Amino acid sequence: MTPAKNLMAAVQPRAVVIAAGEWLGEALASTGFRWVPRPMRLERQVDTLVHQVRLEPSRHNRVGHLVTVGTMLNVRDSALQQWRHVHQELSVLPADDIVCGHLLGYASGRTRGYLYGDAADGDIDLTDPMMRQQHLETFAAMFRQAVLPWFDEASDPRRIATSRAGDYTNRPSALVEWLASRDQEAQIGTYVNRYLARTPGAQQRYETGRAKSEAGLSHSELQGGDMAEELGWSVAKLTRSL
Repeated sequence: MTPAKNLMAAVQPRAVVIAAGEWLGEALASTGFRWVPRPMRLERQVDTLVHQVRLEPSRHNRVGHLVTVGTMLNVRDSALQQWRHVHQELSVLPADDIVCGHLLGYASGRTRGYLYGDAADGDIDLTDPMMRQQHLETFAAMFRQAVLPWFDEASDPRRIATSRAGDYTNRPSALVEWLASRDQEAQIGTYVNRYLARTPGAQQRYETGRAKSEAGLSHSELQGGDMAEELGWSVAKLTRSL
């Protein structure tokens, strides 16, 4: 069957989401994205970068009652992973290739004439078989208008520091490591100033991270999950070493 017919015929929530992914892979093929079923994502390669859109089915999905899927954006870089391997003492993610990522909804605002979007704006309701294709067509149009420019900004080391991707990434320290790997030290300062201005209460935790770095503590001794402290540690390490 064609992706459109599979989309209509699917019953089990997982099968519905897979059919939606196949439909999106076909609809967005002209942009370079393809459907990868395990784990469920849309993906394209741009030089050493990988652009990903992860599909995350709701844990509340039930046959005949609810089928929704959330979406997550990631940019990954194999060259950054190699840089981290060589500079393990400078990295909080010594074996990873992640550059940045956040919920797709936060990148959706351009479709309504502004830069912002809400987390839920990236969710897709696939509950009603008769409405699935219409909802996916709306998502695909938003993707072309808003998400493709997001990937353009997130893939440019001269633009990411002041981008939506930079503002909402779930791992700021990973972003500054990427800037260091691309010899963009000045952009690190731009990004840090913007991050601290946008994040109330982050300054003290950022300074704590810097102090731990300057005292010779490793990243394993940072407060788990504190992005501001991680960022301070990373910036101190990177700016001393570049």
